[in-house]
Amino acid sequence: MRRYKLIAADLDGTLLDDTYTVMPELLDCIDKSRCRGVELAVATGRLYPSALPFVKDLKVSLPVIASNGAVVRDPRTGELIYALPLARDLAVEALKLTAGGTAQRFVNIKDTFYTDASDEVSRKYSEALRIQFTRRIPLEDAVTEDPTMVVIRDREEEISRLTSILREHFGDRIYLANSKPFFVDINNPGVSKGAALLNLCRSLEIRPEEVIAIGDGWNDLEMFKAAGIGAAVANAPDKLKEQADFVCTKPHFRGVIEVIQRFILSGE
Repeated sequence: MRRYKLIAADLDGTLLDDTYTVMPELLDCIDKSRCRGVELAVATGRLYPSALPFVKDLKVSLPVIASNGAVVRDPRTGELIYALPLARDLAVEALKLTAGGTAQRFVNIKDTFYTDASDEVSRKYSEALRIQFTRRIPLEDAVTEDPTMVVIRDREEEISRLTSILREHFGDRIYLANSKPFFVDINNPGVSKGAALLNLCRSLEIRPEEVIAIGDGWNDLEMFKAAGIGAAVANAPDKLKEQADFVCTKPHFRGVIEVIQRFILSGE
C-alpha cells in the first residue's frame, strides 16, 4: 500500500469555490490528514500576497508555490525561496501583441500588479485577488525590470484566440497557461507548478510518487504529471480530466475532501 506524505492543491476552483471562503469541513478534513502525517502545500496561479490570507486560513506552513511556480515563498516569514521571472523584453512584446483589443492586461512586478484597465473594469478582479492594482498607461512603461508574470483577461472566446496567437508567435520562449477559460497567464518558459512541486519535494526529502496533486485548471497539468496521483475536481475541464489519474465526483473543496478521504483517511 502506497503511503502519501504530501497534498499539493490549487486554490481557486479547488480549495476555494466561488465564495472565496475556506470552509470549516475542508479544514477539519485537512487537520485529520495532518494527524496521519500528510501535510498540505498550496500551488496557485495567484500572486503570493493574494494567496497569503487563504494560506493562513488553511494553516499552511510549507512554502507557497505562487504565480504558477514563478515564485516560492515561506508563509511564516515571507522569505523569498525561489523566483524565475519573465524576461522584460518578452513581457513588453506580449503586451504589444495584445494591445488595442478588449482584453484587460496585467503585469506583476514583485508584489505590485500593474494594469491599463480602468478601475471600473478591473474592480471585480481586484476584489477577487484581494489586492489593489496600480494603473499605468501605456502599460509597457511599468515594465522597468523582469516581471513575475503577465496576465491577460477577457471573455472566453477572445482568450482562446489570443492564446493561439501568443503560442504561434512565441513558441517555447514563454510558458502559457489558461488557469481559467477567461485568463491566459504568461511566465518564464522554465516555470510550472510541476517544476516547483518537484523542487519542493527535493527540499522536503519526499519522493514525487508520495504526493497527491489536486487541481481544476490547465496550469495544474504539469503538477498532475509530477505527482504520484493527479486528481481533477469535478469542475475541471473534461479534457483535463482525461489526463488525471483520479477524477472527483464533487467540485471545488468537496472534491479535495473526497480525495483526502479516499487516499489518506481510508488507508487506500
